[in-house]
Amino acid sequence: MKMLVRANPQDFVSFLTQETYYQGDVTNELIIRSVDADFLCQATKNTRDIIVHAEYQHRRDKNMARRLWEYNVATSFLTKLPVLSFAIYLWKEKNIATSPYSIEIDGELVHLFYYKNIFLWEEEPGRLLQSGFTGLLPLLPLMKGARQTRDETIGNMVEGLRTAGKDDILALGYAFAGLIYKTEDDKQWLKRRFAMFHEVLEDSWSYQEMVQKGIDVGLQKGLDQGLQKGLDQGLQKGLQAGFEQGELTAARSFLARLIEKHFLLLLPLAQQKAAQLKTVDALNTTIDKLLEAQTLEQAREVLEESTQ
Repeated sequence: MKMLVRANPQDFVSFLTQETYYQGDVTNELIIRSVDADFLCQATKNTRDIIVHAEYQHRRDKNMARRLWEYNVATSFLTKLPVLSFAIYLWKEKNIATSPYSIEIDGELVHLFYYKNIFLWEEEPGRLLQSGFTGLLPLLPLMKGARQTRDETIGNMVEGLRTAGKDDILALGYAFAGLIYKTEDDKQWLKRRFAMFHEVLEDSWSYQEMVQKGIDVGLQKGLDQGLQKGLDQGLQKGLQAGFEQGELTAARSFLARLIEKHFLLLLPLAQQKAAQLKTVDALNTTIDKLLEAQTLEQAREVLEESTQ
């Protein structure tokens, strides 16, 4: 969602609230960096400067209303602008917090906060297809009736994105479709449907960013599991796949963090050796041996003997 919205902020803002024009993202501006919101932008609504705030939810959060209120108040205080808040739910859940959120003391109302919930499964696909929100077409599989109209939904999404020259976010459409169409027949159909766009997908920034995120998450999970249980087969394959793609930097970081966690005194030596090892195979071999080391001296010996 963050990738999709970052690529098409005006479409997203217009989808949330009419006659509102995106001026610039402020999510990571220093003045409000302490507000851990999914999306914050400055916008103009009927000539008035405002902040548009949105949270993307894939499951129910019982504290959602209060969290929205906290972000809204903090952002308004820091920017001195009124804030419109939205909670966007990707698929159906029960007992979702409803607006308004209120705080009372001894029966006296002291805070009353209104926000808007958007349930994508209740939104008509026509809102995107007929309103020119082409940048949000990857969301079609999450919208009303999409489960029952797979071929039509994916066809509209692909045709709309290609016609609008937005091949760069086809990969996001494929990813959203994979969340909804989960049967074996669905999976095989989706693979065939997108096979013709293989090169387009791989060349797109969205695909490359998702792959990189997958590699980062895989390496982190591998590190956590390796430190606790040793280098099991899954980690071995995950690391090997990452290394084969030229992840020398990630491998060196893995080695250094491993030493930092278990043999802190050897960290300077480990950093020196990691920089000297120029191949994935050499780093992989050293990491394997370090995971078996039980003492400081054993780890030191592994580092000193590591070679190309």
